[in-house]
Amino acid sequence: MSTIVKLRTLGIVLSLVLWCLDATADSIHPQIPTGVAMNKDAGRGGHLMVTLWSENGERLPFVVDTGSPVTLFDKSMEPELGNRLGTATCWNFGAKHKTGICAAPKLYLENTPLMTGSNIWSFNFKHLSFLSGRRIMGILGMDCLRHYCIQLDFKAGKLRFLDPAQVNTADLGKAFPLTFSSVGQSENELIRPFVHHLGLFGGKSTNSLIDTGFNMDGQVEKGVIKGHWPTRAIHFLVRSRALRLPECVWDGESYTHLNVNVGENANILGLRFLARHLVTLDFPKQTMYLKQTNTGPLSSGKPLSNGRGLTKMRGDGGIPRVWHTGREWPAASHHERQASVSAMSKLPPDTIAMRREIMGALVAFVVGFVVMLATWAWVYDDDVA
Repeated sequence: MSTIVKLRTLGIVLSLVLWCLDATADSIHPQIPTGVAMNKDAGRGGHLMVTLWSENGERLPFVVDTGSPVTLFDKSMEPELGNRLGTATCWNFGAKHKTGICAAPKLYLENTPLMTGSNIWSFNFKHLSFLSGRRIMGILGMDCLRHYCIQLDFKAGKLRFLDPAQVNTADLGKAFPLTFSSVGQSENELIRPFVHHLGLFGGKSTNSLIDTGFNMDGQVEKGVIKGHWPTRAIHFLVRSRALRLPECVWDGESYTHLNVNVGENANILGLRFLARHLVTLDFPKQTMYLKQTNTGPLSSGKPLSNGRGLTKMRGDGGIPRVWHTGREWPAASHHERQASVSAMSKLPPDTIAMRREIMGALVAFVVGFVVMLATWAWVYDDDVA
């Protein structure tokens, strides 16, 4: 009899413990922020930006970057963040940088507190701010974003936070399961989202990083681009220039006028590619939905005329890649044809692009040849002397 009573008592205690655990789990679910307007140049050569607020009311322009496993603050804010807890390493333009680790402060989107990791990293964003033409005070990384279901509606210019339990998936396009992976990172907690899919131009690697901080259409493996000799020649001579390719087919859908980088086993789907879709990143349920809205890149909105019947979109780069070993270069400018009375604008777009690629390759060859002759002459003079 006493055994039965003890078992009943134990059962009641366990039930209370489980109930408390469930209540605790429910209590840590993040509040869902209201949607905000997207910056007009997001996906059009500019970074995807969001304005956050510190606890003391300071306005903080942040880049939304799914390719960064952690949230970073500008180094100038370190005095407000308290003493350093340690140091870490991140990469920027292939260069290694030491960063500080500090306790994460409270961040707000409008009036809603955001759930972040326990620590943040500091980084000098002066160079990125200069390249972007705007003040940048940090990066909102996956330690925060992983808690939310985020929808990027480039057509409507909205960044929405959705309730994962009430998402109507029937209207969101094709579903792609996401895998959170710490590959290439120093710790298992530093995760980034991948889809199990070939890159934009195929290849051997079957994993592609979803990277909203990468301003090109993406990155592809070495060796997958065949032909397209003019743009490949220019990319070989000027490594900071993207490969500009006329079209590709990815997951059965056609896309045109792509700017991509090349790396070792590092497929990336970047912001310029994602901006051709309604994108829903349901991180709590580890699913991405893509609904294609454009085959070509989004127009720049405020084109910078180059005086030859073409428009030039400003390219931004310089997002620090945290513990990422592949080089990531700034996005190159994208050219598209405008209506013009000039003879050049009457040519087909592919012909214009080809002529520009050939001219660029010739200029690069002549410059390289002149530098080689000058070097040879300098060495020859030294030998004669």
